[in-house]
Amino acid sequence: MKTYAQLPTDNPEEFKRLVGLSKENFQHLNGKLCAYISEQKNLSPLTRRGRKDSKLAAEDRLLLTLYYLRHYPTLINLGAVFGISESYCHKVYSRTARQLVKIERLPKRKALLEDPAATLAVDVSEQPIERPVKGQKAFYSGKKTPHG
Repeated sequence: MKTYAQLPTDNPEEFKRLVGLSKENFQHLNGKLCAYISEQKNLSPLTRRGRKDSKLAAEDRLLLTLYYLRHYPTLINLGAVFGISESYCHKVYSRTARQLVKIERLPKRKALLEDPAATLAVDVSEQPIERPVKGQKAFYSGKKTPHG
């Protein structure tokens, strides 16, 4: 995968297919993320003491997070795509995802219950596991124990 600067800017549909957001929404979210990070640095400047800066630019960290949420690759594959290790990929993803949750305030449960048509969130990450039906005996009860 290319860095954010190398992504195709002339074809907005291809960008949206890769990232999951339009270029304008991505830039808006990136601006909010950068503002949040700089605000946190100003609030507590001593927490950054002794840490090195990230290998990835802010746009690339956001791109990595959105790419993971869009395509759900394994972290080792995602690390290979971005040219970083699996553990560093997990660190970047989890930190950026936590920051995105803090930036984008979602309504509380009571607000969703009052007006259920206003907001809808669907979790599609869990899929049912298909089990083989071939070879199963018709009279098998499903019990694990051999006694009756």
